Amino acid sequence: MLQTSIDGIPVFHDDRPGPLAAGLVFGVGRADEAFVRGGLTHLVEHLVMGALGRQTIECNASVDLTTTEFTAQGTPVQVAAFLRSVCRALADLPTDRLAVEVDVLRTEGSSTAAPGSGVLLGEVYGVGGLGLAAVREPALRSLTAGDVRGWTRTHFTRRNAALWLSGSGADGLTLPLADGPRPARTPVIRRDLPTPAWGVMAIDGRVAIGAELPDGPALSATVSVLRERVEEELRHRRGIAYAVEADQLVVDADNRFLVVTTDVRAGQEDVAATLLWREVRRLADDGPEHGDLQHERAVLAAFLADPRSAQGEVRARARAHVTGAPSRTAAQMRADAAGLTVEAVRASARAFADRALLAVPQPVRSPLPGLTRLPEWSTDVVSGRVFPRRRSSGAPKGARLVVGADGVSVVLDDAERITVRWRDVVGLVRTAPGEWLLFGADGFSLPLSAEDWREGAEAVETVRAAVPLDLQVTGDDALDEDDEGILVVRAPAYRVREAVGMSAYDATIVYNSEWTAVLPDRAVPLSVRLGEITAVLGRRSVALVLRRAHADLQYVLFRGGTELDRHRWGIAPGDPALLAEATGRPGHHVTYLHGVAGTPEETAGHVVQALGLPPEVRALLAGAPVGGEHVPGRGALGGFRASVGGAYDPPPGTTGLIHRWERVSRARPAWFRVLNAAAAMLCALGLWLLLAEPNDLHGRLFLTVTGLAILGLLTSSWNVRPPAREEPAAERPYAEVSPSG
Repeated sequence: MLQTSIDGIPVFHDDRPGPLAAGLVFGVGRADEAFVRGGLTHLVEHLVMGALGRQTIECNASVDLTTTEFTAQGTPVQVAAFLRSVCRALADLPTDRLAVEVDVLRTEGSSTAAPGSGVLLGEVYGVGGLGLAAVREPALRSLTAGDVRGWTRTHFTRRNAALWLSGSGADGLTLPLADGPRPARTPVIRRDLPTPAWGVMAIDGRVAIGAELPDGPALSATVSVLRERVEEELRHRRGIAYAVEADQLVVDADNRFLVVTTDVRAGQEDVAATLLWREVRRLADDGPEHGDLQHERAVLAAFLADPRSAQGEVRARARAHVTGAPSRTAAQMRADAAGLTVEAVRASARAFADRALLAVPQPVRSPLPGLTRLPEWSTDVVSGRVFPRRRSSGAPKGARLVVGADGVSVVLDDAERITVRWRDVVGLVRTAPGEWLLFGADGFSLPLSAEDWREGAEAVETVRAAVPLDLQVTGDDALDEDDEGILVVRAPAYRVREAVGMSAYDATIVYNSEWTAVLPDRAVPLSVRLGEITAVLGRRSVALVLRRAHADLQYVLFRGGTELDRHRWGIAPGDPALLAEATGRPGHHVTYLHGVAGTPEETAGHVVQALGLPPEVRALLAGAPVGGEHVPGRGALGGFRASVGGAYDPPPGTTGLIHRWERVSRARPAWFRVLNAAAAMLCALGLWLLLAEPNDLHGRLFLTVTGLAILGLLTSSWNVRPPAREEPAAERPYAEVSPSG
């Protein structure tokens, strides 16, 4: 094996004759990401491979816990062109397909660890580092082009790369990667767990056992012998399993994580768990047989005799360079196998048994001697303000939420509680309107819902105020597409201003004389915003939600906040008659609109023109910044006071009896004040008569009439006063904003 360098990047080369294979390895993987920013590395890999287009050679790319690798095999010219294209794409990462690749990753749902290994890593290392193998990326859709490009600049550099080559004809290679300091590896943080132990984990249809051990020459033999014994017992003798697998994962320079996992026939999980643990104890107590060691030496000899093993060695050297974990050469492996003893494997198996974690998909019915059960709940509860459960809550009677200076706890009963302390928070993920999951570094997740607790909205806001904003994200599955889009209301701007003003949340609007678009606000789910506006505009109000996907456009039609219909061009047709009736457009125009074909941009142009929407809607659907007017949300009381003060008056020239009366009540001409003075006197007389003869009226009728008389007196007396201000301006000027508000 030769070791050289190209453009400052170390190269490990096995120059045996044959086709040229290569792998460009970077020291970055899932374990280097933060929980809420998960998926950055995988997105970079997808965007790079997408930028290369169709290839005529065998090539691939992969991301695991600690590395990212781009591989190719072909002629020297082809391999050199592939590697050069990868480096150029990394130097200027194309992000135009970011949204598509995000959805590809969501669909792929791949894991960076083998089945069974991931859940054990999560149990040992929590929600961070290697433990991220146990959880999916919570918010891929929150990752921006800037996020992905920034990650590329800091992690895909020449100082964090190595190249392996196997074959001949590697002259003329160039690797034009950007320079930059080598990023620091994420430190390994281990949970303090009682071992050996067993626990119920998300590992359906499998049983697994694993432990972290110091690196040593006997580890490979230990896990190999254990795997073969379990396979013999579960598959060949009992027929309850098919594939028994073993894995050895790099933790750091000095430690490895060993895993043995097996599938199992439904209903046989107890048997598999019992026998798996029994074989671990048997190997720890008795050690391997001499025949086991001879078999291991023979397997290793056969592997090293295969010419393909040379490629494995140079690849291991490249990975070792970027991870900092040493690899063994062929000569070292031969020496380790020759010096392997029964006692060395027995000692390794004892250490494995002492630190083992056994994962099962459901509680075991049979006792497992020597294993304790892992804690299922937090051991303590924070001190702080207590929020009792609501009667309508699904929580058990007596449950409570506690929010304090150190963290938050949900207490279901004396034994069942979940606590997450502020210092351990790794993410606060919104899963639905008013619903959140608070994740702690130890793997516990605490559900938060405003509807579950008395004064629950205040409790949720207190938690959100305590968690840094960069740890708060909206989950990818939070109502999914039904919580996205551009909301366009068939109502004049002043009516929508009033509806927004009555809510607790700001908004930005663009409008014409017929329609008003409420720009997306990431802080407020679209469904909530629609409900707020509908509550003010009334049950006959018409609204459209327009959504642009990667390849098509969709609208959802609402009346009074209730969905009437939806249409997705080219995919799922709606009823043109419903849209025509709701928008006042001719039926044949809407029918033609439903039948148009083209790109989402072209379809959006037809929609804006046919329905008379504000022209800015087309730009909003394309994600471009537009002009808009910011409208503050004042809350119910503040919005009412602003409305009485004329903040939401219609512009001059607006027709209609209600509009005319509103303008008169603002200006308060002399005749209007005289009329109200007379009305106030009549109300006062009526009130005096009511109070003087209370026996003639009874119960609620008396109280109702009296209340109306008092209200009429106060209203008329107020309107006798001169106007408090001038007639408001018709419209407010636009301010430059982005579509996100």
